[in-house]
Amino acid sequence: MKTKESENSYLHIFVLIVQWKKVLLTVGVAAALISAGISLLIKPKFQSSVIIMASTSNAISQMIMTDNNNNNELDATQFGEDINIDQMLQILNSREIKKHLIEKFDLITYYKVDTNQKYWRTKLYNRLKDNCTFSRTDFMGVQIAVLDENPQMAADMANEIAAYYDVLKREIIRQRSKESFSIIQEEMDKMETYLASLADSLSKIMSYGVYDYESQSERLIQQYAKEVAAGNTTGMKRIKEELLILEKWGPIYMSLYNKIIYLREAQMHLQQKYQSMRVDAEYNLPQKFIVETAIASDKKAYPKRSIIVLISTFCSLALALLLIIGQESIKQGYTSIRNSAANKKQEPLSE
Repeated sequence: MKTKESENSYLHIFVLIVQWKKVLLTVGVAAALISAGISLLIKPKFQSSVIIMASTSNAISQMIMTDNNNNNELDATQFGEDINIDQMLQILNSREIKKHLIEKFDLITYYKVDTNQKYWRTKLYNRLKDNCTFSRTDFMGVQIAVLDENPQMAADMANEIAAYYDVLKREIIRQRSKESFSIIQEEMDKMETYLASLADSLSKIMSYGVYDYESQSERLIQQYAKEVAAGNTTGMKRIKEELLILEKWGPIYMSLYNKIIYLREAQMHLQQKYQSMRVDAEYNLPQKFIVETAIASDKKAYPKRSIIVLISTFCSLALALLLIIGQESIKQGYTSIRNSAANKKQEPLSE
């Protein structure tokens, strides 16, 4: 039953289209002409794009100062993975990128922004957000696409975004490493002062004749045994005095000596850290791989006039058909009411 009703509905719509074909044809032609005319008034925009790929590591020191480096994440020639691409997209979508473009290309003047209007800055950033898009490619890359009425401007802005990405990412990394750099420097200064004080204390103990606690103890004990065997009381007394000095200062000597050895190793480790951070701060390694640079396009990307005309024409025809169906439904309902009223008037007469 429902299938039959659906067929009747489709048949009814088809009949209406045939009946109103001239009107629908007029509406379609008019909509096509009007939309085509309006699309001609829209200024065309050209698109330029840069294709880049993320790198794996940010630290130069980890790649060039690490012995037997078999870790692919520390290889400067390795492309980044999903997490590196996500980080890249986050930086590219940041407000700092837009701020740099506004200053670099004087976009307030270029876009003719009235700074006296309310929310002019928000409108400027939104316009820039619409014109600059960042997306993943199908092959683990990132596309930087820029739309502009001037094809050369679009290419220059896309290339500038790719170039400034390196600057911004290094700055983000340095914001954190700068504090770490200061901490290491402070710790190195403290350690150097402490080592100097330990060395002074050790020198004072050595002035008492304690140079090497273990070897001196072994040597003096051997000599004392010889003097005892020889019955040399003078030699025994002298060696006993030396042993008493060694007994008094020897443990302190060993404690200071071991501390100095331990702190020298720790100092060497800090110096390696310091050197690594200095290399990272002074040398600039590209944070990306450029696969394709942007060039000025000779073909407009917006607007797509054919799509505008097709969509506008289809929507106009659909609206016109809905109005016709509504009009016919109202007319049929009105006719049914009139016929029903006429039948009721005739019923008493027939009785």
